Amino acid sequence: MYDIITIGAATVDIFVKSTSLIIKDNLLSIEYASKNEMSQSLIASGGGATNAAVSLSRLGQKSGCLALVGHDPLTEYIFRDLQSEKIDIDLLIHGDSSTDFSVILVAADGGRSIITNRGPTRLETTALTWNKLSETEWFYISSLEGNLELLEQLIGFASEHQIKVALNPGNRELSQLPRLVPLLSHVEFLLLNTVESQELIGLEVNQPGFWEKFISFGSTFVAVTDGRNGAYVQTAGEKLFSPIINTTPVDETGAGDAFGSAFVAALMNHLSPQEALFWGIKNSASVVSQIGAKPGLLTFTEIKV
Repeated sequence: MYDIITIGAATVDIFVKSTSLIIKDNLLSIEYASKNEMSQSLIASGGGATNAAVSLSRLGQKSGCLALVGHDPLTEYIFRDLQSEKIDIDLLIHGDSSTDFSVILVAADGGRSIITNRGPTRLETTALTWNKLSETEWFYISSLEGNLELLEQLIGFASEHQIKVALNPGNRELSQLPRLVPLLSHVEFLLLNTVESQELIGLEVNQPGFWEKFISFGSTFVAVTDGRNGAYVQTAGEKLFSPIINTTPVDETGAGDAFGSAFVAALMNHLSPQEALFWGIKNSASVVSQIGAKPGLLTFTEIKV
């Protein structure tokens, strides 16, 4: 029996931070043919499914992680990180290919550019053992690399088994709006950033009717994160806003995963939307204060202070 199962990608992230990386004209660059020193580096598991699983586990939830992993040395980083966080890895599906990985170039201001190597590790419906998924209270679904057939089946399965759904879709899901939008009425918590929300709604955040259209899709809670400007939460009865907590960003990777997972953990603890918003803001602020998507994730005791 799980409290929550996170579903999506499991990757290995290779973080490189260097003072030699130059920010200019919206570009992150380095001098051609130069040799430079790293100021910080990290190799760790990544991907929405593992990031959310670790966050939820630290916040006191019994978590399982459903993702497709490869069969190579990189996979050991994923196993090591999840097992050290007391996360059940029995749901991981083992493929014969290599594990996806990303090289993340982190600038001095905490912003980053990501180069990703995607192998054939997209979750497919035929690979799932569905009876293992019924004993949980929640699904936390992040990007499924555009597999709307799987998303439809997961949400249908959740409805059939009275499982609540949190959804943080990726760009490939948002590119298929005619199939995505009808599913949102079955989602308890929907998380998007500002750009994604505007793509979904077809309006700018500050245009009239934006929030009304958002909530008309039927999700109980809708959160829109706006980077360093803070985050909004919309329910049928109220709209809430919180600025970010003043912190010096070291690396912004994983901020969205930290926000969404903490918000859901607060809901699982029967807290109010305002308290859930605060948990999300606090967890994401802690994450960006360290390099990597996981080291800064808060524990239950830390987030309550």
